[in-house]
Amino acid sequence: MTAIWNNFDTGSHSLEYFADVITALGATTASSSEEIATGLEKFAPIAGTIGLSYEKATAALATIVATTRQSAETVGTGLRTIFSRFESLKLGETLEDGVDLTKYTNAMKTIGVNVLDANGKLREMDDILDDVAMHWQELDNTQRTAFATTVGGVRQYTNLIALFDNWDKMQ
Repeated sequence: MTAIWNNFDTGSHSLEYFADVITALGATTASSSEEIATGLEKFAPIAGTIGLSYEKATAALATIVATTRQSAETVGTGLRTIFSRFESLKLGETLEDGVDLTKYTNAMKTIGVNVLDANGKLREMDDILDDVAMHWQELDNTQRTAFATTVGGVRQYTNLIALFDNWDKMQ
């Protein structure tokens, strides 16, 4: 809970609020509160820097765990990898698989999502996830796999597919 508090506290919620969200998600996804908290601990530090809210982070983790039945620790580490890719691109780096900001934004544009705002800055992750989810059902399996591989990397693309295939549950 310390990692959650340190990385998601904006002064508008209490520690009890954070615990209540985890408990509610645990009950609806057949995951334990401890499991969800452990998974969140893995990627909480990057969430704030990319504009990922506590609610979306927690729901994404619980949805992927419930869908794939991977451990929350494994899913949390996977989400850290996915969101670290985004953070690295934000810093202008080229990723180990050759993906750079141009390739990433082009992958997003092909499905109708703008990663950059009107000022050329990267948008908040919450907004990007919502936009991807809005277009997800329009994609065929090949397009989904290609998109998820570019955005999530070859090791984590299945977590993105699990998330967006189950977006209604995540909401």
